[in-house]
Amino acid sequence: MEKDNYLPEKDHDHDPHLLNEHFIIHANRPRHMGTLSHANGYAKGVGICGDAIKVYLSISDRTITDIKHAPRGCTYTVACGSAMSHLAYGKTLEEALKITPEDVEKELNGLPEDHMHCASLVVNTLGEAIDNFYQKVWGNKKQAVVAITLKAS
Repeated sequence: MEKDNYLPEKDHDHDPHLLNEHFIIHANRPRHMGTLSHANGYAKGVGICGDAIKVYLSISDRTITDIKHAPRGCTYTVACGSAMSHLAYGKTLEEALKITPEDVEKELNGLPEDHMHCASLVVNTLGEAIDNFYQKVWGNKKQAVVAITLKAS
């Protein structure tokens, strides 16, 4: 996380919602931040504002056993990535796909309307990372079917 993303814990010049404890924790001490070298699901999303986030998933038995995010952008994107990863960790893929931008907003105890796109960015990127995992699984099955068919010929 870039140093300029740091929010002071008590600064009354910021919007009042930034002073809520949940937002400050996710913004200043983001959960699950980093990369996974053993990820079997990955996606990079770029928002309308130019912010970006990479989501890495380790999935076993259709459950997210590890998740990391690497945001590049404003404090809102960092906090939303942290909240999304906290919500998705340990969930089945079906449960994780049900996470909404409103769930991220709720985990942060609110977001200003002009930054809801950050919550949408992280949730959409989580969905793309899950899709990437499924594409790998289905792609491998398709290759196995082709190999079996070729051997039978």
